[in-house]
Formats: sequence, structure tokens, C-alpha cells
Amino acid sequence: MGRRFESCRAHHFFMRQTIIKNIATGITKKCDILSKNDNFLEVVLVDTTIKIILKKKSGMYIGSYKNMEFTSQG
Repeated sequence: MGRRFESCRAHHFFMRQTIIKNIATGITKKCDILSKNDNFLEVVLVDTTIKIILKKKSGMYIGSYKNMEFTSQG
């Protein structure tokens, strides 16, 4: 009997994506969604290892990374 070590998402070619926006500069970047619920959004910038956790406030997800604030609709 073999054991299954792969993630349930290992065979999916595309992850769910969203756009985050830097509040100060207005620059937007594509992100892969690692996890999402009613309170938190965990993303990683496409083609990087930068992970950002955003918390939902007033209907929008808000988070920070290295003194930069980001928003997302999720």
C-alpha cells in the first residue's frame, strides 16, 4: 500500500490568482492565492517567494510587507 505525499492541488496547472496594489505607489502585481477565508488572504507574488498575509477590513484585504502597505479585493 502506497502512501500519498502530494498536495491535493499538486496536479492543478493554475492556482487561483488575485491582484494586490501598493497603496503609496499605486503599482499592482499578480499573486497566487495560497489560502483565503472571510478574515485573511494569504498570497505569494507570481515568480517570487514573497508571501504576504492580508487581513480583511471594511470589505477589503489589507496587509504589509517591508513597510509597504497593500490592498486586494481577494
